[in-house]
Amino acid sequence: MKIRKADDRPMVIHTKKKPRLHLHTGKKAVIRKKAENTSVTVNRRKPHLGIRDKYAESGKSVKVRNQSLKVVAAAGARAGAGQIEGGEEIKESLDLAATATAPVMGITSGAGKLYRRKKAENKEKESKAEIKKNKIQKGSRQSGVSDGFGKKGGSAKKENIREKDRNGRKRSGRKENSSKKRGRGSVNGAVKGRMIDTFLDAFQTERQERKDLITSTKSAAKAAAMLLVKQAAVVLAPLLLVVFFVIAVVGIIVVAVLAVIYNSPLAIFFPLPDTGYENPRTVLSEYYRDFNSQITSLEEQGYVITYQNSEDGVPVSNFNDTLMVYMVKYGTGQAAYVMDDEGKKHLKEVFDEMNYCDNSSSKTQIPAGASLGEVVTTGYCNCSLCCGRWAGGHTASGTVPKANHTLAVDAHSPKVPMGTKIVMNGKTYKVEDTGNFARYGTDFDIYFDSHAAAQAWGKRKVEAFLAEGDENTVEVTVSGTLVHNLTYEDYLALDKLTEEQKDWLKSMMGDDMQNSFPAGTGGQAVAELAMTKIGCQYSQDRRYQEGYYDCSSLVQRLYKEAGIDLPATSAAQGEYCYKNAMVINKKDLKPGDLIFYSYEKNGEFRNISHVAIYVGDGKMVHAANPSRGVVLDPLRTNSVVFYARPY
Repeated sequence: MKIRKADDRPMVIHTKKKPRLHLHTGKKAVIRKKAENTSVTVNRRKPHLGIRDKYAESGKSVKVRNQSLKVVAAAGARAGAGQIEGGEEIKESLDLAATATAPVMGITSGAGKLYRRKKAENKEKESKAEIKKNKIQKGSRQSGVSDGFGKKGGSAKKENIREKDRNGRKRSGRKENSSKKRGRGSVNGAVKGRMIDTFLDAFQTERQERKDLITSTKSAAKAAAMLLVKQAAVVLAPLLLVVFFVIAVVGIIVVAVLAVIYNSPLAIFFPLPDTGYENPRTVLSEYYRDFNSQITSLEEQGYVITYQNSEDGVPVSNFNDTLMVYMVKYGTGQAAYVMDDEGKKHLKEVFDEMNYCDNSSSKTQIPAGASLGEVVTTGYCNCSLCCGRWAGGHTASGTVPKANHTLAVDAHSPKVPMGTKIVMNGKTYKVEDTGNFARYGTDFDIYFDSHAAAQAWGKRKVEAFLAEGDENTVEVTVSGTLVHNLTYEDYLALDKLTEEQKDWLKSMMGDDMQNSFPAGTGGQAVAELAMTKIGCQYSQDRRYQEGYYDCSSLVQRLYKEAGIDLPATSAAQGEYCYKNAMVINKKDLKPGDLIFYSYEKNGEFRNISHVAIYVGDGKMVHAANPSRGVVLDPLRTNSVVFYARPY
């Protein structure tokens, strides 16, 4: 053997190489690259039959419901992990995750076995692939040596072969180390599998214990609740029975009381049930509407209307008086609020007894210079058409009649005595003649020189005054129409009621009962709205613009907001309230009621020229004049025509 000296060995200079970028490629790419340098024949082999045999022998299968998508995804992830560095750890993590997320029921112990079996199969595959790879590398080295010895420069090639062998052994060493690591990984996998089995067993046990605890808690709570209910029923049963008995007794009493009330005169103070008929108030309002229309017609014809009952010159309303008399007479023992034909008949009888009018005359003392009020005048001449058989003759006093001087009075009911001087239209007349015209509502007949002039005068209302030259006082006869508006006291004086009915009527017409009589809520709303308009300006031209009012537009617009339509002027509003039986008495005033005034003779209904809204506490709101605007004033009772409630 020839021993080569160390000195003969070529000197190798070790230099520090620059770090190279390691690119990890898949196994197929490495094999393809090596195959380009060396001629290698790779034999494809069928899959190892060991795994299939083990599955066949076990006779068991793992079935996971609704996990197909997860299995495919996990398989793809494991296949990709095998192609990169650190893939073994990733595959182990995937297997652990798959095992942990597997259904617990039925596969608790099988999950660990499946995990270890898969690890063993993967190890076997890797070992076979390693052997195959070593064979390929060995064939490459043999091919290189054979080619080197047959060519020039063979010793240099031998050195290259030895260098490759050393590098191959190094790589082989690294692969063996890698195999050892994988072996340790298999051991760790087995340990992890056992840990997973233990964890899943503990989890299932804890879950079952928790379920049992919840079930037992629910059962105990239900049993406790049932026991509590039974005990409460035993304790509260007598009390509930007493309460039920009390409620039943009270209910019977209430029903009995209501039955008595609704079959007595007191029914009018309570909400009336729907009987399919009209309300007594509605029917009574229709009777008053017709009656007041007749009175208005007489006024338009020139008749002087006076009322049996008035207060401060304001006619008294007897609406409630009439209604209460009817309830007392026909509301005991039956439902008087049922306005059938019989009920309407009885109500009309009571109305006619308490509301009627007749022609009457009265005498009063008037001082000289005082006003006689408005009088109705006509014109006549000395022709046969006006005087008949007394045409062309002297007056009843024996004087010759003169124009702008002679007056005639009714012979049977003279307005003033003969010889009385009267001032009308700035002219002084003297009563010198008589006639027969009181039946037509005429107070004075004025003499004219011609029939045409008398006919042109027609029938007029004028204000008359006693002349100052007469005596201190003159007895004046007032003829006209007297309206009888009986109060409940007047009806008691007629003695048409029994003693019991009289007591009922007195009680029902007392202040306490009348104050509880329903008046509606519309008036209160109007009063509240009126208070918000204080300070607004007065204007008749801009009466419908926001912030501007006159007396009648204030009333009309505020009642419109409350849902009630009224006419546009104060006189028309007063006529509407009068004809529709909405007149009330001063003592019955409530917020929202209207006060109508007459400050001048304007030819309108009852000469009404102003209206105000009562707001309570003796105060009223009205649009006074352009200088004051809408103001809050104390209630004024002078010059009042009447009070009304238009709802």
